[in-house]
Amino acid sequence: MAKYTPIRAENELKDNLGRFHDRAAAIKKEYYDKRAAILNDDRLSAQAQNEDAAKLLDETAEKLKTVLEEQKSYVSSFKATLEKELRGNQPMDANSILLRRDAAERARKIADEKEALAVLADAARNGDDAMAHAVGHVARQSGWIDVHEAYQEAQPESAGVATALAYVEDYTSSGAFNLANGMAYANPSA
Repeated sequence: MAKYTPIRAENELKDNLGRFHDRAAAIKKEYYDKRAAILNDDRLSAQAQNEDAAKLLDETAEKLKTVLEEQKSYVSSFKATLEKELRGNQPMDANSILLRRDAAERARKIADEKEALAVLADAARNGDDAMAHAVGHVARQSGWIDVHEAYQEAQPESAGVATALAYVEDYTSSGAFNLANGMAYANPSA
C-alpha cells in the first residue's frame, strides 16, 4: 500500500467520521419514528406510553454510545497506523529495541525547543535514526513546530506521513471535532 499523504489521510478521516455521524443520525431518526408510534398508539395508557418511550430512549442512548466507541477505536487505530508508517520497518532484535527505548527516554527529558533542535542536529549528524525519530515524536507531541519541521527535513521520506499524522491529531482534538461529536452523539430530546 502507498504511503499516506496529508490529503489522503484527511479525506479518509473525514469520510469515515462522516459515516459514523450518519449512523448516529439514522439511530436518532429511528428513535423519533418509534417514539412517535408509541405516543400515537391508542391501545397504550399514558403511563405505558411514557414507560415505553423511556425504555426506547435508554436503548437509543446505548446505540449512540456504541457508535461513539467504535469511532474512538477507529481514530486510535488510524493514528497508530500512521505512527507505525512514520517509524517504518524497524529491527526487532533486543539491541534495537533497547536503543529505541533509550532514545525515547532521553528525548522525553529534553527541556525546550532549543535543546531539541541541538539534539536533533546531533542525531542527524551521527546517523542516529532512533534518536531522530524520538526527538521528532517529542516535538510533535510538544508542539515544537521548528523542531518538527527540522525533523521532516532530515527525514524527507516520512515528511508526508508526519504531516498527515499531525493533521489527524490536530483535527481530532479540535473544538470543531468535539462540537460535531457532541451534536452527533447527544441523546435525542424527548
